[in-house]
Amino acid sequence: MKRNLLIILLLFICLASKAQRIYVEKTDNGYEQPIVDKLLSDNYKITFKKDSADYIIMCIISKTGMGRASGSIAIVNNKNGDLLVKSKEVVGQTAMWNGYANPKMACMKKIADKYLIELINQELHLKNPNSEKNKMP
Repeated sequence: MKRNLLIILLLFICLASKAQRIYVEKTDNGYEQPIVDKLLSDNYKITFKKDSADYIIMCIISKTGMGRASGSIAIVNNKNGDLLVKSKEVVGQTAMWNGYANPKMACMKKIADKYLIELINQELHLKNPNSEKNKMP
């Protein structure tokens, strides 16, 4: 009985140590912050060193102008540099109802709220450790 418990404990430790680490690439104006906040609030492992990450999330702003910005995120495998998935392009705009927020920040906030966790779960098969779906019965 003690041996079985020891084996189970060792397996759990081995599986827990293989958690995937995500690095969010820094931008000039800090508009990656909504992505970081969403990942932290959902208890994903984030690293602040690019070379120790398994995956890199890059925030891409493709167009800006007149109080609008459109952009997306790309998730790259840090081991081989392959592009794993890219989100659809989203438009963020400055408006009175969002407090005249920076359009780049509004764009990334929209991606973080609507698409980020779904992309991570479906494409990378990373699971939130505290999600109700992932708990054993």
